[in-house]
Amino acid sequence: MRQRIAELREEERRRLRARPELALRHEMTMFVHGCALLAFGDEGGSGLVASFRKVLALLGDPAQHRTGSRFERTSLDCVDRLRACDQLAEAAADPQRHAARDEAAAEPFTRIPQRVFVGRATPDAHFPLACHNAAGSLRDEVITPYRACLLITSAGHFEPAEERDLLTTMRTLRTRYEDHPSNRPTTATTITRELRTWSDGG
Repeated sequence: MRQRIAELREEERRRLRARPELALRHEMTMFVHGCALLAFGDEGGSGLVASFRKVLALLGDPAQHRTGSRFERTSLDCVDRLRACDQLAEAAADPQRHAARDEAAAEPFTRIPQRVFVGRATPDAHFPLACHNAAGSLRDEVITPYRACLLITSAGHFEPAEERDLLTTMRTLRTRYEDHPSNRPTTATTITRELRTWSDGG
């Protein structure tokens, strides 16, 4: 089992290395996911400031692939709103900042992405933020179905009430994908369908 999971994760890394034009979108995906995890204490503010800095550095790269999708526009709007925060602008501009000061600067990460993607900045918005991020990135073909599954299951610590069915489904599909290699194409299709249905409102 461990070997199969390690192989799957290496396959994901190889895919990213082969698609350098997706660096911006992938970094945005992981940054937004980190914003969801920050509220759970699974991500540090300093790491998120570093990730935000990478997103900003890639924004002006003309080689980066843009889909023009609604989700991409939402992601870019989120970055713009965060960039307008004085404490983040200062942190992102200086890679030599002390980690403790980055932690203090990271407060907007627990508020702005939640409001942009979910429509509210309440304690119950962090898990749906992770779900919307995974579903949108999968729809734009930035991440694979398996990666989308991992992002959702890794953020489902507190058994969220509204998204509990989705979390249960993703946990089941993740296990199926990892345990049954011959059925992975079918499982990937199921993951994609389930997340598209959820993000479209059922």
